[in-house]
Amino acid sequence: MSAVDLQTAVAQVRAHVGVAMLADLSVLQVSGPDAAQFLQNRLTNDVLALQPGQGHLNAVLDRQAKIQGVFGLYRDDAGFRLLIDAAEQAHAVAQILKFRIVEQIQIDDLTPSVAVFSVQGPESTALLAAFLNGATAASAFPAKEHDWMPVDLPEALGGSPVWIIRRSLSGEAGFLLIAETVSPEALWTALQQAALAAGGVAMTPDVQACLRIEAGLPHYGADYDVETLLPETGLERLAVSYTKGCYLGQETVARVKTYGMVQQALVGLLFEPGAFWDGLADLSLPTPCVLDGKPVGRLTSLVDSPTLARPIALAYLGKAERIPGKRLMLELAGRTYAVEVALLPFYDALTQQTGQSLLDAGLKHFAEGYDEEAIRVLKQAIACQPDLVPAYESLGVILSRHDRYSEAIAMMEQVLTLEPEHVLAHTNLSVFYMKLGDKEKAEEEKAKATMAAFSQKAKAAGLVFDIEAERQKKEAATLAKIEMFLEALKYNPEDPLGNFGLGSAYLELKRFADAVAPLQRVIQAQPKHSVAYLSLGKALEGLQDIERASQTYQTGIVVAAAKGDLMPLKEMQTRLSALGHVGNFS
Repeated sequence: MSAVDLQTAVAQVRAHVGVAMLADLSVLQVSGPDAAQFLQNRLTNDVLALQPGQGHLNAVLDRQAKIQGVFGLYRDDAGFRLLIDAAEQAHAVAQILKFRIVEQIQIDDLTPSVAVFSVQGPESTALLAAFLNGATAASAFPAKEHDWMPVDLPEALGGSPVWIIRRSLSGEAGFLLIAETVSPEALWTALQQAALAAGGVAMTPDVQACLRIEAGLPHYGADYDVETLLPETGLERLAVSYTKGCYLGQETVARVKTYGMVQQALVGLLFEPGAFWDGLADLSLPTPCVLDGKPVGRLTSLVDSPTLARPIALAYLGKAERIPGKRLMLELAGRTYAVEVALLPFYDALTQQTGQSLLDAGLKHFAEGYDEEAIRVLKQAIACQPDLVPAYESLGVILSRHDRYSEAIAMMEQVLTLEPEHVLAHTNLSVFYMKLGDKEKAEEEKAKATMAAFSQKAKAAGLVFDIEAERQKKEAATLAKIEMFLEALKYNPEDPLGNFGLGSAYLELKRFADAVAPLQRVIQAQPKHSVAYLSLGKALEGLQDIERASQTYQTGIVVAAAKGDLMPLKEMQTRLSALGHVGNFS
């Protein structure tokens, strides 16, 4: 499809509606008296919580949390229907049934006897109502993502049963239709005619791929495979229940959630307008992402987006590179491109609203207990209005409720970028760092909150509170402590108390090289001084000596565990994970 045709077709879907027949999806029926409990024990989401007419995204993993299949799972009176990419079907079914012993469960392939259609766009509900000749009121269609309802097609279209599933594949409102029909081509022709009459379009594979990438949806074979960790894709936020019982891979998923870090994760990349025809169009995917001569990830999906008027891509990047808003000069297949890292999705229909209205909607979802929907909408509020401080603040608080502290910290830091003296942001950061076991940063943020509060009160009273002067005062006090410890150590250079005080003071001033030697002397004198291992590891981190820092933390964790020193133990575990030890489970 030419660039002009793609642009026109995508615009028609965004403004009206688009339809497609999905030959690459398989429909499976899961039945048997043990089906529900067996699936509950094998899959990542809460199968037993589903009622007939409900569905959700789900996955089956291996022990290392690598994806063996991602699919929609929908409950009916006979059991469950499973909607999955045809390329994933055989492997996923084999993994689901791998540990069946005596359980009575059966999986049948319905694909040869059904046809699957996609209806996407703001007028998708109206099109379906008209297509069904008013047999079902538009207000009766499922409103929640993955919920479904059964209807019968009009007699003129064969009168056969059809499932209508609420499912967006485009960033717009959307539905999937699963029709039991012996004549899919006739039904497809009628659906195309209805779309064209409504000002819509029949979506080609190129159009569907463009809409998918704009919506930030990873696709099997392109953006993930059986070697990809589920938390690397971001799909775990929709496909995992953290309150259900055990399943294969749960331990790894839980560890990643607790520590908030994988080696690489899927993000969006925004290119400069016009870059598509400057070599990007010729890229073979996936392609390595290179920064300053070092591989930092891989680019997996790419399109010249008509909606954003620039090339966009899905890519896996390392933790240092995947910061939203960060600008990078990435080398791709020998050419260098300026890119900006972006939150996914690139596009959501909600972005057509104002930032304030999205903030209000997100807070409403939160008040009603729909946290994941609140997170999604608040991210769109930020995308719509990047200086909307309450959106960052609210998003950070909600993320922290789900133990996603690393993400919550990033939100509060953005608040402080916009409002440096935001007292509550510093207070929240103190709480979040304490939850991660980083007592030093927690205390630092607590002190900043106090100083910011003093500054605000002083300004309100017409006074001036000089934060920089206070910082210099604190630094002078620390320098005085250093002189005191140096003087004391002249008489006993190996004194562990004096060396620990000296090393800690150097660490406070970020004089990392000076801190190393006294902290090493503490450990030599007192090999079970767990806090000294923590402080030495921080100093080595500050010097970018990651290997020695990791070794120090590993030794310190053993010491702290033996002594029962839980605070330094937890912080060393957190810091060791952040250095790359979470996410590398193979």
